[in-house]
Amino acid sequence: MVFSDPIAMSNQHQEHLENTVSTSESRTVLIVDDDSEFRLSLGKIMQRAGYDVSIANDGAQAIEMVGEHDYALILTDVHMPGMSGLALLKKIKAASPGSQVIIITVSGEDHTYKEAMMSGAFAFLNKPVKMKKVLTYARMALQGN
Repeated sequence: MVFSDPIAMSNQHQEHLENTVSTSESRTVLIVDDDSEFRLSLGKIMQRAGYDVSIANDGAQAIEMVGEHDYALILTDVHMPGMSGLALLKKIKAASPGSQVIIITVSGEDHTYKEAMMSGAFAFLNKPVKMKKVLTYARMALQGN
């Protein structure tokens, strides 16, 4: 699913977003989470920040989407039915090594963090997470792209 409806923003908010999202950044983002409320909320926030957002319900759908489109950034949960976010991370890095991946999860386990970082994750954020923090990490992840 791709968010394509424009969201009305005030001029002041628009100027703020133009200052926080560089025009040289690739703005394609894939959000993967089995929690539909979180997935849609994060999608709307990322879209308001100027990113082109797609969403996937699970790892299998995400892999299919990554095969069809180059995403600069992928935000994924760890615990999902079918394929874990860690397995997804490894598949993404094999299929699209230039994509940055940020893990956002309830699981703050040390071994999960270590595996994610060793597998190429840009960052590992624990839920609940402030959306401002997600936007900051997204911008940092894409600065090199």
